[in-house]
Amino acid sequence: MTAATVHEYTDRRQQKAIAVSDELSARIELSRIILIAAIVFHHIRIPSELTLYAWDNLGYVRGYIQIGLLKTAASTLTIISGYLCFQSSFEQKPMWFLRKKYTALFVPMLLWNIPMAMLILAFQWNGQYIAKYDELTSGDILNWSNALLGLTERPVNEPLHFLRNLISCNIIALCIAIPFRKYPLYSFFLILIVGVYNIDSYIVLRNDILIGFFLGALLASMRIDARAIDFLLPVTVPSYLVAAFVIFYFKVDFESLWWMGHRLLGFLAAWPLIGYLNKTAFRKISKYSQFSFFMFLSHYYVEIMLFHLFSRIFYIDKFYIFFIFSGPLTIGTCIVMQLIASRVAPSLLRISTGGRA
Repeated sequence: MTAATVHEYTDRRQQKAIAVSDELSARIELSRIILIAAIVFHHIRIPSELTLYAWDNLGYVRGYIQIGLLKTAASTLTIISGYLCFQSSFEQKPMWFLRKKYTALFVPMLLWNIPMAMLILAFQWNGQYIAKYDELTSGDILNWSNALLGLTERPVNEPLHFLRNLISCNIIALCIAIPFRKYPLYSFFLILIVGVYNIDSYIVLRNDILIGFFLGALLASMRIDARAIDFLLPVTVPSYLVAAFVIFYFKVDFESLWWMGHRLLGFLAAWPLIGYLNKTAFRKISKYSQFSFFMFLSHYYVEIMLFHLFSRIFYIDKFYIFFIFSGPLTIGTCIVMQLIASRVAPSLLRISTGGRA
């Protein structure tokens, strides 16, 4: 083999590696906006006075979509996060890694919980009772820690419990990165035991996030091609659609192993599907991924505002109207809010989104 042939062969391998890397980056960008939009739809308010197990107000439809289909979106994001974390050599620069996570996760979580906590405090000062955080006016430290940081329960901006758990996963990853990379299967098996039996207690409040993060870490540590499961698309997507109905209709406990399996099936369906969509015209929506993190941080506020507005115009028996329009309106409002903030307060926007906007 001549030197020229070797050089040509090396160039082809490098070009192929770059193409794979570009394809993976494009898929991740598309996955962000799709999965966070799914989280927005999942968090559309489900009034306790309306049952999901009836056709009235699209009950069965709402339950199937919001619980059966979309509840696994955060788990898929978690697996992707773990994969990306262990794709890098983050443990070689521990202080840089911690500073990055402080800026990218902790600061946005804190800042986007403060306005909601202040709002609840104002209600309580006016004598309005809010059961979950009924001691904010007393200055109880644990209650304020939970409200702002989700220390032992969900924070006031409830979707941000995902960030709180992700921070914990990243710190655990930094502590065990070296043995995990050396013995990925054994390490993941131990993580699996910890998660299933809740040995981590308050360290990670949602064990599916702990297991999902380190499942992604396992895939990265074993250098498994991110496209390796794409061939499962014709099997996993129909299976997931059926499983979503079963798991909703039979009211399967969210903490059960059945739900753990459903979350895994959600990833096995979503990731290949996103890969397929990335090869179609649908990939154009990835340009909206620049709005995805702001959307995640702010959508809870927008949905509360929209529901309050809806309640002043319609009776609860017309809730199906809110269900149909709330998701698109929330997504659109979040995008407009970010565009306005980028002009009016760009520095604050950058800080409050961890430098993502």
